Amino acid sequence: MSSQPSKPVLTRQQVQAALDAGEATARTAGVRVSLAVVDDGGHLLGFVRMDGVHTGTVEVAQAKARCAAGFRKPTREMAQSLAAGMSALLTLPGSLPIPGGVPVRIGEQVAGAIGVSGASPDTDDEIARAAEAAAANYQ
Repeated sequence: MSSQPSKPVLTRQQVQAALDAGEATARTAGVRVSLAVVDDGGHLLGFVRMDGVHTGTVEVAQAKARCAAGFRKPTREMAQSLAAGMSALLTLPGSLPIPGGVPVRIGEQVAGAIGVSGASPDTDDEIARAAEAAAANYQ
């Protein structure tokens, strides 16, 4: 038996489930977005850019995912902190306090994160949460 610590990771199937759920939620909402799935270190695992969505969403979706993974919290919470006066958040490397980034937890640990860009902040967040639920609950 190894004494090395282990951590949960997102499988290829969980990544695909997240992307599929996010895309389906976006279609239901009538919007087109880019969706990124990253590991706990912010490295890209999967990505979808829906037809017709502008190119600016590509980097923003990935940045939201990296922020949620790195800070281990939803970017919506960071946006709320910024609105409450915590402007120092803007100076932190990797911080993007705009809703649409959600960490994926397996048990108590963050295994990765989802980032969505292309719709309103609230809709991006709704899509990211649907994608996160699909990844976290994948059997």
